[in-house]
Amino acid sequence: MDQPLIDRASAQLLAVRRGGPPLAGLGADAPADLPTAFGIQLAVLRGTGGMIGGWKCAAVPDKQATGAMLDARGVLPGPAQWFVPRGQKIGLETEIAFRVCDRLPGLGRPYTRDEVLAAMDGCCPAVELVASRYQDPAKASVFEAVADNVAHDGMVFGADVPGWRDMDLAKLTVRQTHAGAVQVEKVGGNPAGDPIISLTWLANFLPSIGLALEPGQMVITGSCTGLTWVDAGDAMRGEFLEFGGVDVTLVPA
Repeated sequence: MDQPLIDRASAQLLAVRRGGPPLAGLGADAPADLPTAFGIQLAVLRGTGGMIGGWKCAAVPDKQATGAMLDARGVLPGPAQWFVPRGQKIGLETEIAFRVCDRLPGLGRPYTRDEVLAAMDGCCPAVELVASRYQDPAKASVFEAVADNVAHDGMVFGADVPGWRDMDLAKLTVRQTHAGAVQVEKVGGNPAGDPIISLTWLANFLPSIGLALEPGQMVITGSCTGLTWVDAGDAMRGEFLEFGGVDVTLVPA
């Protein structure tokens, strides 16, 4: 990986996180591949004094798979408050999350779906809070987006669901409400179809960059609701009707 580029790109993103204006993009310092984009993420995380508390991932057919490391300080059990800078909106996504219990052994081959699931000891509803460091995240290249943690800001997770291994996680009914109004309600909606597809991809990708799923980490697996932007000041709930939900109060800061 190009360490000087990683240093320059992470410095740009850190400046925004420290109160600077959003970026049009990373310009000449934009990463050209996934490992470099993850290298930028790690440099930003270290620059903020954070540590990895989880991951987000999406492995959508016919698209570049993406992922991001989550700062442990922003991985919270629900119900929770989330503070939003005044005058800014926050993005909301309802997702399925997994809890890692065992470090996968090095096998010298890709892990199977069943091997990855055996390393999980919990599954629950979660809400991802979204905020980009770019002026217009839609204009960022896929690797620029990954360098910025795919616009991750935080996540709030609900209670583990008994019997989740026997459920069809691809066909749960998801509902997201904000200020008492239903924003989204539908069956399914995960971008990969089945959230375990993305989880399995992540477990196999991370060793290629010297990282791994670690016990206690949480993994969110792609929005089942799409992304909606709201103002702070109200409560929201993300839930799967057969699976439980999680409540977040959005507080102006």
